[in-house]
Amino acid sequence: MMPQLDRRWPRRLLNHPGHLGHRWRGPVNGAILLAALMAGSVLATPVPTAAGAAPVASVSGPEAENPEAALPKEFQVWLDLVRPLITPEELEFFLALDRDFRRRAFIDQFWAVRDPDPSTDLNELKVRWLSRADEAAFNFGSTADQRAVFFLLNGPPTGWVLRSGRVISRCFHKSSELELWFYTGSERTGVRFVVVFQRRLGSPLYTIWRPTEPLDPTQRSRLPTTDISLLCGEEYMPLAMSVIADRGTATYYDLIEELLAGTDPPSEWLATFAAMTSDAPAGAATFDARIDWQFIGRIQSRTVVQGVVVIPAALVTSRTFGEQVQHQFLLTGEVVRDGRLFEHFRYRFEIPERPEPGDSTAAEGAAAEGAAGERTAGEGTAAPAELPLVFTRYLREGGFDVLLKVEDLFGGRFAHLETHLDVPNGQDLETVRPAVLPSEFPWLQDAIEATARGQRTIRLIPPTDESIHTGMVRFHAQTAGEFDSLSFYLDDRPILTKRRPPYSVELDLGSVAGTHRVRVAGFVEGREEAADEISVNRGGQRFRVRVIEPRRDQKYTDSVAVVLDVETPDDEPLDRLELYLNEERVATLFQPPFVQALALPGAELTFLRAVAYLADGNSTEDVVFVNAPPNLEQIEVQYVEVFAGVYDRQSRPVRGLGRDRFRVLEDGEPQELRRFEWVDDLPIHAGLLIDTSASMEDSLAQVTAAALGFVEQAIGERDRVTLMSFATRPAVEIRFTNDTQRVAQVLAGLRPLGSTALYDSLVFALHYFDGIKGQKALLLLSDGDDEASGFTFEGALEVARRSGVVVYAIGLDQAAKDKDAKKKLRQLAEVTGGEAFFVADAAELAAIYATIQNDLRSRYLLGYQSTSDKPPNEFRGVKVEVEGPDTEVRAMSGYYP
Repeated sequence: MMPQLDRRWPRRLLNHPGHLGHRWRGPVNGAILLAALMAGSVLATPVPTAAGAAPVASVSGPEAENPEAALPKEFQVWLDLVRPLITPEELEFFLALDRDFRRRAFIDQFWAVRDPDPSTDLNELKVRWLSRADEAAFNFGSTADQRAVFFLLNGPPTGWVLRSGRVISRCFHKSSELELWFYTGSERTGVRFVVVFQRRLGSPLYTIWRPTEPLDPTQRSRLPTTDISLLCGEEYMPLAMSVIADRGTATYYDLIEELLAGTDPPSEWLATFAAMTSDAPAGAATFDARIDWQFIGRIQSRTVVQGVVVIPAALVTSRTFGEQVQHQFLLTGEVVRDGRLFEHFRYRFEIPERPEPGDSTAAEGAAAEGAAGERTAGEGTAAPAELPLVFTRYLREGGFDVLLKVEDLFGGRFAHLETHLDVPNGQDLETVRPAVLPSEFPWLQDAIEATARGQRTIRLIPPTDESIHTGMVRFHAQTAGEFDSLSFYLDDRPILTKRRPPYSVELDLGSVAGTHRVRVAGFVEGREEAADEISVNRGGQRFRVRVIEPRRDQKYTDSVAVVLDVETPDDEPLDRLELYLNEERVATLFQPPFVQALALPGAELTFLRAVAYLADGNSTEDVVFVNAPPNLEQIEVQYVEVFAGVYDRQSRPVRGLGRDRFRVLEDGEPQELRRFEWVDDLPIHAGLLIDTSASMEDSLAQVTAAALGFVEQAIGERDRVTLMSFATRPAVEIRFTNDTQRVAQVLAGLRPLGSTALYDSLVFALHYFDGIKGQKALLLLSDGDDEASGFTFEGALEVARRSGVVVYAIGLDQAAKDKDAKKKLRQLAEVTGGEAFFVADAAELAAIYATIQNDLRSRYLLGYQSTSDKPPNEFRGVKVEVEGPDTEVRAMSGYYP
């Protein structure tokens, strides 16, 4: 609820003359400002003048000619607030929205697409904008005044020291007046600049003044008489004109235009937003459908809600592919609660027709239709009368409005459904009568019963801190529902079974900081009813999909509830998750929960494949056999890739070698090469691990400059780089990216402080690469030996040996002089296939980074299928040999599968 305000306050703001002098009124509060805006429309003058800002209709005249005037007050206020930021396309789109919940969702996304650093929880632009809005309202009254726009985008003047101590100078004349704002820089530029604003007689607004002829820096005391002739004192105007003239008038005002323009949002976000609404396109053909709901279980604090959209088959179009008749639908939903979009979702379904048992009419009709025919279902066949689209959502207790759009992808027709849903508390489901399952689809019963079992759930609680764990570590399990027992597993080995709470176990993770899987399963009458699994010591880059349900040891007849778990790098959004039955795609999920009911082709052996995709095309998959016989064996094939560099006596890369010159040994046994190629353009994932301890104070500026040079030269569109710093502890400064400007900003902000925890930081950095495939390199730079680590050098060396990451170690200053430090850095590089460098002066770093870049682009890729039968927790030694004299090979020394 908005606070109650004195209605006179906004009026006082409106009447404020905007004469700043050199003082700024401090911020009030963004929420209070919005309340004031709604009460009195503080920033209400709709005449934008910022570059790229949208034109706005006059508030006078009938509302039909001014769509803004027809908006509810809260949205008129918001438009006034963001006038300098919103583009014409965004404004037109916003004004066309016809529901308040969509307008609010638009506003949320409007800010989200402008977030300068989406990897953080804080939207820095939105926070700055709202915190400055009250000051802009107080001092300028309207965003039509370009002082307000410039202030909102760049903040207050932070000028260099003038004799008066002021950063703003004001000049008066009989026909106009000027304001000069002096900046040493702003959030958007580090350049020193001055902005000259002019207000002409009779106008309440300031605009940016631009001279009509070039300025001569030698005439510092004069203004072009053709533009304006004012007296601004002996100091301020000559200084301002000198700053402008020194950069060149045209170039200078190009800079000002950039600083006056808002941030450009991604061009495709409006189309994406429109695609997620449930409205059918104007004039589109439609068909009828209905929706049935069931409340079938509980998952933690939410209720499992299953929807079944029932579509009359005669109203939609099918196509035949070979002998199969198929329908395809895209289901888009919006769930609204208390006037706001609670969630939106999308599913794609590929549904084969299921004729009644013993009825071959549909199959015969499909075969007669041809390999790619098209027909409306029900024409001359015994196709099913209705088709179900089954989807699952996890909703809180309470009332929701659900809006659905179903698109018949073959027929280009749409159905639109709106329904109100009162969701019960999942704990009270025993007293709630669920909706009746559509009798037309008895084959769905197995899947619904399996989904309902979700009311028995287990959640495994990981250790509270994010450090790398070794030794004895305690894990806890939280349960919902009754279980006879819970069993804990470490790396697939059973450890302990408990029959009563508290459900906790202490596990020995060993002395080496390796990666582990911890799993807990709950049993009822000997049957596994729920399970959870977490990874320990996994980096943020793991990309994995795991099929939890169906399970290999259970039998399914007509249908199955597919339950999946997905991990993405740094919690990156998933693009899509495709489900296949026997290589036929049957459903595509675009958002959690990753739960889907699927019809089975009977009780025979079927394999289910789940394939997850990221936006960049990277994919991962999992396969499970449904209704597999007990004697069916699954064999895991270990495919190994080794990147090897070959060098002559002068350490120059040797190119042009053939496959027959290479031999790969694993634990002494020759391996057959399945892949061999020279790689100078494969994508690289590189990590910069930079020592920022206190001893780096004198050299850190040169170090960061050299590191930036490497990033700008080595990181292309397909490559990724991450920046990590370390002193007393390590920190990820920026996640994997190819945004070199962002890397430059972060490098510029590094500051030296603390002692040197080299081994802890190395272990942390190597684990951060976990889950990344292909070329991986860590560029470690330090000026000293370890002072503060919990891990030993031997422990860090073992982690490096396991990691599959090439380590390039750079010893600077003291580390280049200390024999023990040099020996350790060389060992780290050698076991990973990298190289160690030692320099006394940071000025030599640019050449070293150039050498590393050349090395990464000069490697051979050797791939083989391992013949080893060692257990997965044992190290496998790898050796690469090259036939011929005077060559040296650098490659990883082994791996853990």
